[in-house]
Order: sequence, then structure tokens, then C-alpha cells
Amino acid sequence: MKAQASLEMVVGLIILLVVAGVVISIVIHTIKPPKPPEKIKIEEFKSECQSFCKDLGSLEYCTSYYNGQDWDLDGIKNEIVEVGQYSWSTCEDRVYCFLVEPCEDRFGSGLSALRRCKEMLCQRYLEKYEYNLTAANEELFDKISFSEKCNIDSVPEKDNWYKKVFLDGCSIT
Repeated sequence: MKAQASLEMVVGLIILLVVAGVVISIVIHTIKPPKPPEKIKIEEFKSECQSFCKDLGSLEYCTSYYNGQDWDLDGIKNEIVEVGQYSWSTCEDRVYCFLVEPCEDRFGSGLSALRRCKEMLCQRYLEKYEYNLTAANEELFDKISFSEKCNIDSVPEKDNWYKKVFLDGCSIT
């Protein structure tokens, strides 16, 4: 009798452990992990920019931007922040790769890197639209813009990369 009760208890514990394992497995596989915090998203974006820099056939380095809302992680969304080694002023929802991740071998550095991006984009769009300047500029402004969520005029002229480089659009030379 005593042995039978002990055996039943052991079998019951084994069944309980198996059921608990199955329940835990189901819970782990059905509950979605929480979204990564903004900091992880920023690091992933920077890593993506580095990959775009190395892809010689692509201009995604020039057109990709971080579409978050709190780049500086201060809890205030869509404000103007300074980013990258040159402290470019931009809106938190439009932090372009060329503002935060240098790609000096391909584009140069500083303002000349931004100008090189513009030059390459304009060349591609002009060829795409058979040198229709209006169509090329529409695509340029669609791909590169200062966020509407922030006031471009609040950025001092000396730091306004968008006005200095992109605002005048493409030109046919």
C-alpha cells in the first residue's frame, strides 16, 4: 500500500511536470516579445546605414532615415536634435543615414558628403525621367525632406543642412 501510494505520487509529479512544461512552452511561443526599446532601434538603424554605405550599387545610404520619434531618448517626441559627428540639426523623425553614419570612402565627409549624395540622386533621377527636371526634383524632394513635424526655420542657417544642400533641388549642367 505504502509503495503504491509513493509510486502514484511519483507518477503524478511526472505528469504535473510534463503538463507544466507544455503550458510554459505554449505561453512562450504565443506571447509576442515586447518591441525593442528606442535605443535598440537606433543602433539597428545605424548598423543598417553602415551596410548601405558598403553597397556600392545602391543609394539607400542617401535616402534612408530613422522614422522614430525620440532620437535623443529624452521623452520629448519630434523635436529638433543635433546628430552625428558634425552635430547636424534635424527633426527626430527624419534622421538620415548621411547625418549620423559617415561613409567617407564613398561620399566624403561633412557637407561635401551631403552634396555628393544630392549629386548622385539627381543624376539617377534625371536619367530615370529623361532629364525632366520637374520630375527629378519631385522625386528628390520626396526622398529627402525636412520633416513637417519640425520647423525648418528654427534651425540656424549655419547648421541648416537641408537649406544649404537640398532645398534648391537638381539642376541640369
